[in-house]
Order: sequence, then structure tokens, then C-alpha cells
Amino acid sequence: MPFPLIVLPIAVPVVLAAVTGIAIHTQLKTPSGNGKPLIHELPQQGLTTCTLRPQFRLNNKVLNVFSRTGSKNFRFVRHQPSPESCGMTYSLLDARTGHPISTIHSEGLKSDILFHATDDMLRNLGVISIRHVVDARDHYRMFILPDGNTYQWTGRDHFLERVVDRGTPDSEIRERIAVARRIGTRIWEIKYDERKIAPEIVFSTVLISILDQWNTVFGVGGIFLKSDKNLTVKFQQ
Repeated sequence: MPFPLIVLPIAVPVVLAAVTGIAIHTQLKTPSGNGKPLIHELPQQGLTTCTLRPQFRLNNKVLNVFSRTGSKNFRFVRHQPSPESCGMTYSLLDARTGHPISTIHSEGLKSDILFHATDDMLRNLGVISIRHVVDARDHYRMFILPDGNTYQWTGRDHFLERVVDRGTPDSEIRERIAVARRIGTRIWEIKYDERKIAPEIVFSTVLISILDQWNTVFGVGGIFLKSDKNLTVKFQQ
């Protein structure tokens, strides 16, 4: 019998007990009352809307990003699994030219993005690490850009927020600049403010949350049990 099947009945209760304790601990540490961050909501006007969907008949190994008018802007291509590493790796390509934009490696708490694009802004990004952060309100996938700004995709409402003074109870500000919405089980709609963040960064980072924190039927403390009905699990077949 494969080793994972042997340890699964023991591992699941242990993990659930551990992450429940983490969640309670973070709730006790979080200030109440006026300690809530100030949130600037995503505007209703001036947003760019795209849809992310798997390409037909390619066994979910290719994901295309379409504009509202139906043009194909970007394409994700999944790499062949490597025995040396866990998780999944995708390349983000410009669908019109085929040029690589970034390489995304999603491995739970150790996700990274390497940008390849020749655009001046993207070339300066280099490698971005995606961190796992939890507080009493939510769980997040957080990253910091070279300009010093902190960003996070929220777990519950699927917002991308630009954060100022994170963790400071009386001065934290969260500006929502993008949002993701699931349509059925296989399609995601992404809306973002292109004046605040580049689309290449939006799609490179949102994929990690789609593969990880939004691909769950149960999660406590930012650790998740994978869904067997979600589009993202089908990518792994």
C-alpha cells in the first residue's frame, strides 16, 4: 500500500488539531474594537475584466486569459511534474507573441514567481515570494514588490489588497485593487484596476490562490484540505 494512504488516517486529525490551535491563538492575539484596518473598497467603474478558463481538450494543462471582447491576452502552460520538487509549476506567456512573462511555482507555503518579461517595470521584479499569513479575520497569500508596497490576496472574499502599515492596529489601510470570482467550477472572472497594478502581476499572483487557498472544502489557520470537485484539482490529473 502506498505510504501516503497508510499515514493519511493519522495525519489528518493531527493537522486539524494543530491548525485549530493556530487559529485560536491568532484570534486571541488580534486587537478588537478600533483595531480594525481601514478598507478602501474596489471602485465599480474603470476596471478591466478578464476571464481565466482551461483550454478545451488539453486535459486542463493550458489556461487562457480572455478579455471582455474575447481576445486572448495571456496563456498559462503547466510544466511536467518533476520528481525533485513538489507542487505545480506554470509559465505565463503573452498569448499574442508567445514570449514568457513569468514562471509560477505553487507549493503551499513556499510559492515563488520569477518574472522574465523585458518590460522595464517587470524586469525589475525578479523573484517574488508568496507568503502565507493568517490573522483572526482571514487568511492571505502576501507578497512585496520592489517598490516596497505590500499586497495580499484575501482568502474569503478573493480581493487583492494593497496594504499600508500591515499589523499596526490604528493605522493599517487596505486598498482593494482587484477581485476574483468563480463562475461554475472551471472559470474565474478577474477584475482589476490597471491604473494601480499591472495585469502580469495580477494573473501571476492570482493563480497561486486559485491553486491553493481557494481550492478547498475546509481550511483552518490557513492550511487547507483540497477539494476533489474544484477545477484546480483537475489540473493535477
